[in-house]
Amino acid sequence: MKKNLWVLLALSALIAMFVIAGCAPKPSPSPTPTPTATPTTPPADTECPKVVSTDVYKFYGSYSDCFGCAVDCNDWLPSTNDAIYTNCDCIVDGAVELVKPLNSPLFKIVITFNENIDPLMSSCLINPTNWYVKVSNADRIVKNLDNDSSNTIQDGVTVLGVEINGKQVIVTAEVHEAGINTVYPAYGKTLYNPYLFCGLICSPTDATQYAKVVNGPFNGWSFGWPTPKIADEVYWKLSSSCVVSDELGNFCCGYDGSDCCVEPICEECVEPCPLGSSTCL
Repeated sequence: MKKNLWVLLALSALIAMFVIAGCAPKPSPSPTPTPTATPTTPPADTECPKVVSTDVYKFYGSYSDCFGCAVDCNDWLPSTNDAIYTNCDCIVDGAVELVKPLNSPLFKIVITFNENIDPLMSSCLINPTNWYVKVSNADRIVKNLDNDSSNTIQDGVTVLGVEINGKQVIVTAEVHEAGINTVYPAYGKTLYNPYLFCGLICSPTDATQYAKVVNGPFNGWSFGWPTPKIADEVYWKLSSSCVVSDELGNFCCGYDGSDCCVEPICEECVEPCPLGSSTCL
């Protein structure tokens, strides 16, 4: 009997030892250190700047009229009645013939690149003679106006200045269209109306003013020049010898671009750009 009692006591002690051992917390394993990632070196920029967009805006600045037209019209354009129809400040024998409101001949071309332009390495941009600018509109009497050297201040485009502002290159220019509108009425002799129109056609208001200027006393007649239905398109091209460089020295040549002049801005204009689609009308 005593032997069995000792056996039971021994078994109880063993069971107690196992229970105590099973309740003890297990040691936490040591965390495996996370390997340090090797940073990836970005590839070096070796590409030259790219044109992202071209935007054209009418610009009034500090001028309220066509300052370049303040000349005696009889000195350069014949007129049968000593009068010329214009939206510029044009002096005729001491009098001024105007179609109000006066218009500005100025406009700006804003060219945006995908990175900053180095103003020193790209200093040729500042030279106006490195720029070719053309204003086109099939609804004008003179379909194309540009800054070809054969044009005068009264007829064509003049690049006045260029500035570099970060990713943008901003060209300031002016445009004048001078000519004689030949009118063919259904009866009588052929009629002529000398005219001088300043500025871009960017809105229905500009188009209406253009018709008044080019038709003069014949405006509104069935045989007059029709009111333009499309806006001007402005095309620019940089001289092939002028480089555009980024701040790392990557450069290219041979840039060009174009945009329609529509007020307000037409994000995706169709060619040609129709007038009258403005959300402000």
